[in-house]
Amino acid sequence: MKIAMDVSVMESCRTGTEEYTEGLVWGLHHAGTSVVSMGRGHSPILPDQPCLGLPHQRSRSWWQKWWWENLGLLKVPSDVSLVHIPYLTHPPRRLAVPTVVTVHDLIPFRLQEYHKKFHERAYFNMVQRRLPLASHLIAISQTTMRDIQELFPDLVSKVTVIPNGVHPTFFESVSAVAVDSTVREFGLFKHPRLLYVGGYDSRKNVHTLVTAVNQVFRQRRDGQLILVGALNHPEVTQWVNTLNMQEFVVLTPSISREVLAALYHAADLFVFPSTYEGFGLGPAQAMAAGIPVVASNIAAVMEVVGDAGVLVEPLSVEGWMDGISRVLDSPSLAQKMAARGRARAEDFAWKRVALQYHTLYSRLVR
Repeated sequence: MKIAMDVSVMESCRTGTEEYTEGLVWGLHHAGTSVVSMGRGHSPILPDQPCLGLPHQRSRSWWQKWWWENLGLLKVPSDVSLVHIPYLTHPPRRLAVPTVVTVHDLIPFRLQEYHKKFHERAYFNMVQRRLPLASHLIAISQTTMRDIQELFPDLVSKVTVIPNGVHPTFFESVSAVAVDSTVREFGLFKHPRLLYVGGYDSRKNVHTLVTAVNQVFRQRRDGQLILVGALNHPEVTQWVNTLNMQEFVVLTPSISREVLAALYHAADLFVFPSTYEGFGLGPAQAMAAGIPVVASNIAAVMEVVGDAGVLVEPLSVEGWMDGISRVLDSPSLAQKMAARGRARAEDFAWKRVALQYHTLYSRLVR
């Protein structure tokens, strides 16, 4: 059995979808599943293996995206048993082998602000019409499954829930030297250190977090909030400046997985204020790294964190202040949360999750 994986998403900035794609290919490779990459140039995941499909190009327009998904994916080698597209899209017509599409979330259909432009609306209208062409769908959480049941009820019979995974890097110990180097690189000389990893679009709700942390730190007269994400959001700097939080906040761009792992180990607490998610990769990574988590009590995050973290109402500044202070004021609670989180994160280890994919693939190609 050979699986063709669409890795074209790896050419954009790293988000949860890119992390998922790389982790899945890694897990399948280590599970003994034969995987061939389909994208452009050479595989960013298996660098010794060329990609099949488009020649490498540095930019990718919506037109190129449409061409690839409608025509490029048709170039499937004859020995491939199944094609897996690891993101929400419209499957190409006329594929001779089964097609699996991963649905991380249904944000484009749930939150209208995410496709205001004409070409975005046109693209997701096409997705809505042609998603039924997929042989099978993967929902990465029960939350996403419920969204599919509501918005695409006719497709429920061909959906399997398999969770997102956590890369082994986050389970591994990080040397004191690496942690100290990261602390010095980012100037993390205050305690407590709170870490957030993710985007800054409105559903991420970072403004509420910053407001709450500002009050917590002023009460304690110390602390640092480390925000890891793309730096092309000037509103974040504006929030920090308006609250006079410059001394408390460290903004970093997206960083390598190894540096991120060191940051997790340098932090005292991971915070995740999102109002809508399909999974909750940040909390899962933090639990794997063994640090306590305070996160929103939204459905998808509750699936991931369970009883291993403190869950709060996402829009409540007071709730965030109480949740953060509760953990910071009780080292024994923080230690128990870290241990429970580490054990829970094992359910999301890619070596374990990839076996579920292998089982599903085998069933579909029979």
